[in-house]
This record gives sequence, structure tokens and C-alpha cells, in this order.
Amino acid sequence: MARQIPPFKNDALVYKRIVVKAGTNVLTQGGSDLNRAAMDSLVDQIAKAWSEGIEILLVTSGAIAAGREVEPNISEGKSIGASQMLAAIGQSRLMHAYQELFSKRGITVAQALLTAQDVDDQIGYQNVRNTLVGLLERRIIPIVNENDVVDTAEINNQRFGDNDVLSAIVAKIVSADLLLLLTDTEGLFTSDPKRNQQAKLISKVEIIDESIMSLAEEHSSHISRGGMISKLESARYATDAGVAVIVAPGNLKNVIQISAFGSQVGTLFTAKVDYGGKNG
Repeated sequence: MARQIPPFKNDALVYKRIVVKAGTNVLTQGGSDLNRAAMDSLVDQIAKAWSEGIEILLVTSGAIAAGREVEPNISEGKSIGASQMLAAIGQSRLMHAYQELFSKRGITVAQALLTAQDVDDQIGYQNVRNTLVGLLERRIIPIVNENDVVDTAEINNQRFGDNDVLSAIVAKIVSADLLLLLTDTEGLFTSDPKRNQQAKLISKVEIIDESIMSLAEEHSSHISRGGMISKLESARYATDAGVAVIVAPGNLKNVIQISAFGSQVGTLFTAKVDYGGKNG
């Protein structure tokens, strides 16, 4: 169920180019399969923001969950091979679902599958930037996902972590104004709100130091690889690159527009203003 909408702070855009990251838990609503209603709501929000002149890049998870719908007997567990098979089955289904939803709203989308190695060197980094920015300039929404099929670097801890880190890297690459991490929580709390009813939402963080990192408890499930620690690490990377970050609930109606227009939602991590390479 969509939550109540906070009022817009003003009529002027605060963030024009936004990388929106939708994790597995947002797309499945906590289940094991993709939730088509949740996907439709997300696409509808993106389309509305797009029509208002907000540039959107979508970093999405969900390929493995989509594969599991077709082949539930493939047990992911700790097997990289099983994950790759599920991703291979599910990626085309995931993209087809997005393509249908965006097409109904008159929007063309493009798929970009990346691995950590793709942006390790300057040539790869620049090629990715040229492609993604070129798509935006042509009013095409890039849909980015980790290429789980070929990326076995999880063994060496080089995977993106349910696309949190990937989304931060993409935000830096395209010189985004905002990275919006949509999740199944309200934002960053003083302690785990699922365990402590007295936990309070932190509305703004200016420095991500060890005291902030200690507030997050790593968690994982058979559905997703991320957690609040992953989001904080991504927020630190992005803010260091001059990109503001908001961690906000994915089930909040119009959360993209609310964020873009500067209204208070979730937890805002302010960008470092002295970063000199944002446009590089």
C-alpha cells in the first residue's frame, strides 16, 4: 500500500539528473517473485518525473527473482553457478517487463549490463559514460543491471552488492545530481526499527563516519544481496564524488518527484561540494 505523500517543498527542481536504484526487495515486495504492481508503480513514477524534465537512469535488481519464477527448483544458496543460471533466465524477462510498462507510457528504454571490470579502467569508464549520457540526451531511459551471468568476481568480493555500489558508480559516471536508493525501510535509523520501537529516523547526514556506519547492521536473504551497510558504503562513495544521496521507502507514492523537488523524505546524505572531478 502506498504511503501518504509529503508536500513538495517548492516548485523548482533541486535535482535534475537522478539515478534511481530499485533493489530486489522493492521489486518483490518481500516475496520471492517479481511484484508486477510494484514495478508498474515504479515505472509510472519514473514516467511522471521524466515528463517534468527530470532525467532518470534506473539501476534495477530482479533478474534472479525473475528467473526463479520460471525455474523455482534451481536453488541459489551460495552457488554462483545457480545464481548465474537464474540471472540468465530472468534478465530477458525482467527487461521485457520493463519494456512493456514503459512502452505503454510512450518511453523508449535501453538495457546496459555492467560488471565491476567494465569501469575499472579509464577507457571502459568513458565508454560507459558516453553511452549512458548519449541515451539521456536522446530522451531514452537507460536501465542498468549487474551482469550476473558473467561476473563471478563475488569470490573476490568484487561484486556490486545488490546493485547499491553499481548505482553509486553510475551516479558518478553520469555526473548525477542525486542517487535515490529505494528500499523497504524509511531510511537510516538510530537503531534497527524492526527490533527497537524507540528507533528514530535520521533525516540528514553530512559526514558518513564510523559512528554512522555502526548504525547499520548487515543483513542478507535468499532474495537480495544488499543491506543498509551496502547502502551506506554506496552513499559514501557517491557523496565523495559530489552526488547527493537519499535512502527512501520504495512504496512511497511519488517518492521520485518528492525527492527531486527537495521535500524531506527518508535520509539525505549531503554531497561534498569540494569534489573537483564530477564532470570528468
